[in-house]
Amino acid sequence: MIFDARVKTYDPDRMVLLPTFDMPQLKRQRCIRVYLPADYYSSTKRYPVIYMHDGQNVFEPSLCIAGMSWQAGEHLDHMQQQGKTDGIILVAIDNSPLKNGLGRSDEYSPWPFNPIAELHCWGDTRQTLGGEGEAYSAFIVETLKPYIDQHYRTLHQREYNTIAGSSMGGLISLYIALRYQTVFGCIGVFSPAFWFAEADMSNCIQETPITAPINIYMDIGTNETSDHTLSYFPNLYLNSAKRFHHQLQEKDKKISCKLLIEEDAVHSESAWARRFPVMVEQLYCR
Repeated sequence: MIFDARVKTYDPDRMVLLPTFDMPQLKRQRCIRVYLPADYYSSTKRYPVIYMHDGQNVFEPSLCIAGMSWQAGEHLDHMQQQGKTDGIILVAIDNSPLKNGLGRSDEYSPWPFNPIAELHCWGDTRQTLGGEGEAYSAFIVETLKPYIDQHYRTLHQREYNTIAGSSMGGLISLYIALRYQTVFGCIGVFSPAFWFAEADMSNCIQETPITAPINIYMDIGTNETSDHTLSYFPNLYLNSAKRFHHQLQEKDKKISCKLLIEEDAVHSESAWARRFPVMVEQLYCR
């Protein structure tokens, strides 16, 4: 089902806003958006949960820079109506407004900005970014998820819990799932910005023992960029996704990692909205 990513059509009666949720690990607050399944108030059953970064981009076109959202609520409603899922709770964490939005990169990488060789010339003004990813990860696992499990009817087991995001959100999602394997069994890695700290992420995979099955959805477009002045940026995105897909496949048989490559797709919410149902089908559909 294709929705207009510029139009809000989810059910606002099932959206719970937690506008000033405490993040003690980072000594700040953040808006959390919780979207409940269509039958949540009329049933007693428990539901899987998807946790997503860049929360203001997940539902609201009016809050997105490009004016388009992931349309995640609409997709989940439609898939439940079709009988593909039994309903899923979606928890979206707004990104950081600090540093005029660049604080997002601080929280979404446990390592300081350490670009691959082709981007060293690009890194001078960004050398102070990154490094808060471990605290952000701890916030999700130690503060946010226990709150969600306490206040909503969730399925607590790791195989029913997904951490997902795009670009830098893809990088931190993979890190969180590796760091907290007892908490998350599924990962959505959309258009990952591995170039931000490729060597560190690769070392993390290499050095982390895999203790339980991990189901990874990964995707990339062939025309993605984070700097339109650099003609080679799309290849950086594409080739790094291929390298990490290969590394994860070779790492351990308990890892299932599928890579979707979309021809001509760009780095945008409209592209991620198109592919969001593909992730849900891989991770949850019967």
